[in-house]
Amino acid sequence: MHRLKNSLLNPLFNPKKLGYIILYVTNRCNFRCNFCFYYAEIDKGRKPTELTLDEIDKITNSAGRLIQLSMTGGEPFIRKDFVDLTKIALNNTRAKYVTIPTNAYLSDNIYEYLLEILPKYPKSFFRLSLSIDGIEEEHDINRSKPGSYKKIIETHNLIKDLRNHFPNLVLDSNTVFTANTQGRMIDILKKLHSDFEFDNHTVTYARGKIRDPKLAVIAKKEYEDMNKMLTSLSYKSEKRYLYPIYRGVRNVSWQNLIATAFKDKYVTPCVAGRKMCVVTEEGFVKPCELLPHIYGNLRDYDYDIKAILDNQEAINSRKWIKNSKCKCTFECALAANVTWNVSQYPRVLLSALKNI
Repeated sequence: MHRLKNSLLNPLFNPKKLGYIILYVTNRCNFRCNFCFYYAEIDKGRKPTELTLDEIDKITNSAGRLIQLSMTGGEPFIRKDFVDLTKIALNNTRAKYVTIPTNAYLSDNIYEYLLEILPKYPKSFFRLSLSIDGIEEEHDINRSKPGSYKKIIETHNLIKDLRNHFPNLVLDSNTVFTANTQGRMIDILKKLHSDFEFDNHTVTYARGKIRDPKLAVIAKKEYEDMNKMLTSLSYKSEKRYLYPIYRGVRNVSWQNLIATAFKDKYVTPCVAGRKMCVVTEEGFVKPCELLPHIYGNLRDYDYDIKAILDNQEAINSRKWIKNSKCKCTFECALAANVTWNVSQYPRVLLSALKNI
C-alpha cells in the first residue's frame, strides 16, 4: 500500500489525489509584457510575503507525489534561491515532469541552474520553455525589452548541447497568440524551427485580464492555420519518458481549444481544483489561473494543501466548475483535462502514434 501511495499510479489514477501543481515561485519579473495576465501582481514588485524555502518545504511535503510540477512567475530565475527551492520541491514531490517558462534573459543563471539540477534528478524531466514573441526587433517590441532577442539566442546556444549530457532536459519555445503575432505566427514558427534546435514549439492563447486588452483577439483562421502548421512540423525524437504521449496530449488539447474558443463547445469536464491547482507566491490556493476563486492561504492551514483542497470554498468551487460546465482556453487546464479524462485517451493514442 505504501509503495502504491508513493508511485506515479497514485496521482495518475486516484481521483482524490492531486497530480499537478502550478507553483508561482515569485511575482517579480524583469520584463513588462503588454499581454501578460499577471501584470498587476508583477507591477507590485517584490512582496514581503513571498513564500520562504521553509514554507515551500512544508507545502510540497504535504502535496506528496506529483506527475507535473510547473514553476512559474514572474520570472523564476530572478529568485536567487531557485536551485534550493527546486531541490526542496523535487525531494518532496518527485515530480516526473517539471516545466519552467522563462524569458531567457538571465542566461548564466539558467545555465548554472541546469548544471546543478539536471544530474541530481535524472528521473525527472525538465522542460525549459523559452518565451519568443517575434523575430529580432519584433520580439523586443512585443516583450517591451530592448536586446531580449539576442539574449534568447545566447541562452539557446549556451544550453542546447546540455541535452547531449543530460537526457532529462527538454528545450522548447513558446509564443503567445495576440493581435501583434497572429498575422506573423507562421513566419515566426518557421524561423524558430529552422534557426534554432528546439524539441517542441508551442503557442499559448492570450488569456485573462491583460495590460493591453486590444491584444486579446479571436482570429479563428489564423489560429487554425497555425495549429495545422505546428502539427505538420517534423520533430526529433525526445528522450523524455513517454514523449509521444506528451505530444499526443498537447495536440488533442490544441484541438479542444479550437472547439472551445471558436465553436463554444464544452469538450471535457474540468479537473481544476481537484487534480490540479495553483499556489501563488504568497501561498494562496486557486483552482486555476483564470477563475477568481480563492480557497484560502496555506499559512492558515499549517501549509497542508490537502486540507485546503477539502475546505468548503474548494468544495463549492468544484461544484460550480462542474455544474456550470466551466470551459476556457487555458492550455495547462486543457492538458490536465485530457490527461485525466478517459474519453480523450483514444484521440491521445492516435496522435501519439503519429509522433513516434
